[in-house]
Amino acid sequence: MLKTALQYYFGFSQFRQGQEALIQSVLDGKNTLGILPTGSGKSLCYQLPTYIKQQPTLIISPLISLMDDQVMQMKMYGERRVVSIHSGMSHSERQLAFQQLDSALFIFVSPEFILQPHHLNRFKNMPLGLIVLDEVHCLSEWGFDFRPHYALINHVTDSYQHVPILGLTATATSHLKSDIEFVTKQSFTLLQSDMDRPNISLSVKQMTSYQDKIDWILETINTSGPTIIYVSSKKVCLDIAEQIYASGYLTGIYHADLSYEERYTVQQQFLKNDIRIIVATSAFGMGVNKPDIRTVIHFHLSSSPSSYLQEIGRAGRDGKQSQAIALYQEDDQYLLELLATGHQITEEDIYLFEQRTLIDQEKHDILSVLSQHYSVERLQKIFRQNYQQKVRALQHILQYINAQTCRRNQLMRYFNMSVKTSNNCCDICGISHQIDEKNRKKVYRKISYEEKLETLF
Repeated sequence: MLKTALQYYFGFSQFRQGQEALIQSVLDGKNTLGILPTGSGKSLCYQLPTYIKQQPTLIISPLISLMDDQVMQMKMYGERRVVSIHSGMSHSERQLAFQQLDSALFIFVSPEFILQPHHLNRFKNMPLGLIVLDEVHCLSEWGFDFRPHYALINHVTDSYQHVPILGLTATATSHLKSDIEFVTKQSFTLLQSDMDRPNISLSVKQMTSYQDKIDWILETINTSGPTIIYVSSKKVCLDIAEQIYASGYLTGIYHADLSYEERYTVQQQFLKNDIRIIVATSAFGMGVNKPDIRTVIHFHLSSSPSSYLQEIGRAGRDGKQSQAIALYQEDDQYLLELLATGHQITEEDIYLFEQRTLIDQEKHDILSVLSQHYSVERLQKIFRQNYQQKVRALQHILQYINAQTCRRNQLMRYFNMSVKTSNNCCDICGISHQIDEKNRKKVYRKISYEEKLETLF
C-alpha cells in the first residue's frame, strides 16, 4: 500500500533508507522520533502520510529561512495547499496566510509564533492529522544558541492528545529521546538510520596560521567542485570571500545578518551553479537541497560532532564521491572552547535573573521564556547538564582532530554507531579518489564604449 501511494503521489518506486518505517509508524498513530542522515528525504516522511490521511499537518520549524525554503520547494513541485506563518511577515502577509488556513494541507509555523496565545487559539479547532517537530535536535541545544520556545511546545501538543507527533532530525545524541519526552510529556518510538555517509571522505589539515589556511583554500578551490566553506563569524566570512573573489572566482557569502532576499538570491545562484563557492557561517545549509556539492571545508570547526556531521552531510547528496576537510591550527582550540561554552547560562546567571538583577539581554530573554515552564531548581539542573554535554562534545571534536586511527570511527563513536566504510574513508585510512572538478574563474573582458555609456545612463 505504501509503495503504491509513493508512486501515485511522488512518482518514486522505492523508499530511501528509513523512510518507510517512519511513515508506517506515523500512520499507526505512534509518536515517532526519526533520525535520518542529511539529504535522505525527511520531508517525504510527513508529506506522504498527509496525502494518505488527507488531514492538515502542522510543521513547527525553528528557522524562518528553512520554513520559507520548504514552502517554496513544495510550491515549485505544484503543491498549492501550503502556507507559512511567522513573525518575519508583515501584518498583511500574516492576515492573508490566516485566510488560507482552512484550505491548507501543510501549515508551517515557528515555535515563537504559535505559542503566542492569540495565535494558538486560531489552531485549536483545526482537524490536524499530524504534528511535525522539524530539526528537533534544537530541543537539546539548551543555552545561548537554543530556541527556548521549543521547550514549551507541549502547550501546542497538549491541545491534540490524539494526534501523532513526528520529530525529525539528521543528527542526535543519546539524550535527544529523553529530552523530547521530557518536553512533550509523551513517549516516543525511536527509529534511527545509519548516520554515516560513506561517500564523503574525511580529513584534517594541520595549519600554521590564518593565512596558511587562506593560501590552501585558494589553491584547492580550483578543482574542488561546488564548495561550502564554513567559518565562525561574519567578519571572517567577508574577508575570505573577498580574497577568493580577488583571486578570480565568483563566490557568495551567507550569514545571519543578510536579509531574506539576499539569502534567497545567494541560495538560488548556488543551486544553479552560477556561483560554485559559498563562504558561510553555520546559518547556511538547512533547506538548501543541492545534490552535487562536492566539497565542504571547515575553516573553523564546529564545536560538537552533531553540528559537524550535519554540516558535512550537505555534500554528496547525489551519492557521488565527495569530501569534508577541516583546517586546524593550534590557536583554534581557544575559539572552539568559546563557541562551545563561552555563552553558557550559568547558575549565577539564573540567580541574577531570579533577583531581577541586570544580566546579558539574550540570556535574560531565554530565561524569561523558560521560567514560564521550569522552576529555578530545574533550570539550574538543566544548564548544569547542558554544560557537561557541551564539554563532552568539545572533547570529542578535539579527539577527532588529533586522531591517530580512523577518523570516521572516532566521529561516529560519539553517536554509538559503528563504521562500515572501507574505501575513501579518511586521510588516516587512505583516500584513493581525489575530487578533481574544475571551478572556472570569472571571465574578464574589455567592454566597448557603447557598453560603458549604457552603464552610466
